[in-house]
Amino acid sequence: MLKKMKAYQSLKLARHEVILDSGLRLLVLPRKGFTEKQVALSVPFGSITRGEARDGQTDEYPLGLAHFLEHKIFEGSDGSDVIEEFTALGLEANAYTSYQQTVYYFSTVNNINEGIDKLVNLVSDLQITEESIDKEKLIIQKELLMYEDDAEYQLSKGLLANLYPGSTLSEDIAGNAASVQNIGFNDLKRAYQRFYQWSQLTMVIVGDVDVDDVVNQVDESVKSTVNNVVEIETRSAVESSVGIKPVEPSGRLEMDVTQPKLGIGFRLAEQLDGFELQAYRVGLQLFLAMLFGLTSKTYQKWYEDGLLDYSFDFHLDVTNSFKCVSISLDTDQPIAMTAKIKTVLTKFKTSSDFSEDHLAVVKKETYGHFIKTLDTIDHLAGYLTLSLADGEDYLLTGEIIRHMTLADVYEIADHFVTNMEATSFTIFPK
Repeated sequence: MLKKMKAYQSLKLARHEVILDSGLRLLVLPRKGFTEKQVALSVPFGSITRGEARDGQTDEYPLGLAHFLEHKIFEGSDGSDVIEEFTALGLEANAYTSYQQTVYYFSTVNNINEGIDKLVNLVSDLQITEESIDKEKLIIQKELLMYEDDAEYQLSKGLLANLYPGSTLSEDIAGNAASVQNIGFNDLKRAYQRFYQWSQLTMVIVGDVDVDDVVNQVDESVKSTVNNVVEIETRSAVESSVGIKPVEPSGRLEMDVTQPKLGIGFRLAEQLDGFELQAYRVGLQLFLAMLFGLTSKTYQKWYEDGLLDYSFDFHLDVTNSFKCVSISLDTDQPIAMTAKIKTVLTKFKTSSDFSEDHLAVVKKETYGHFIKTLDTIDHLAGYLTLSLADGEDYLLTGEIIRHMTLADVYEIADHFVTNMEATSFTIFPK
């Protein structure tokens, strides 16, 4: 068992990292005085994980396999919902699949040891039958149908499909009706054996806990499980290629909406040579907030002119696998607003919003949000778990914000604007 501790002096926090003999990585962040405790188990298997490399060939997985496997893990051998077993112990449990991860988690006030034992046992075995797989296919296909009527979801999906045509990012995390139908017993078993190995899993524990106690509990829980997580020869997981095919310049869809919904997307196909990923993400976030945030003159002017409302929002994904920004709003002038937003970005160097004084305001706001997450156990555990996908340390975010200068933001913004490729997607009323 290997142990190490990392102190964050400015935050008055200490993160404990333990590698158990089983290979399971354990991150414990004590938060004294908090009643809630959260435990999350991260699996490095998401929707964009394309398949396994074998003899120079990629043995591809069906789309939606990670999400399908998540559903089957949360099902008992008798077809029961394992979440109910957590609930009986006073635990709130759930799971989700993202582009890069599958995460199982629970929160509790008192029964953390029982929850840890239940969580470890949950992922240590896969009980599936052909009958249960066929039943799950119908459930997931119905879920996919439900999203067809969600305009916000369709806007996001349309943007990603334009930005990354032909890639797994252009598909739902759950796949599509055809890919779900094609998922079989061998696909699930193979993916389970490939990714659900102790040496690939990471558990995050946040709350008022004794480090030694929870480490011992996790270790004992792992040792007591039947050795169903078979350690096999590790193969490289090949994530789907993104940014290779040309961007689709625009797209449209008609739905039951009262006003057009506009989405504008920007992707980076270039590598971040010379930039550190986490710092680039923070700098880009600050840049977008300076130009389009509530404190920007642009936002205030557009709001006063009736060009935008509460629906206006921006989002960024800066990961090892893909990097993109989306800006969305409800508007009766989608063409005009697309042009305005692109102009603000490309002419940022002369914008009065891009200044030392405004950066100071935005940094204070962004740092305040970061500090707030430290006092919200579920958010803190969630961000810590999310940062695992790119090998980052979420707790360093505050220092990165504090030390980010206008020159730093300028360099990042200039790189992004110079290399970005744009698209738009609009949902019109029927």
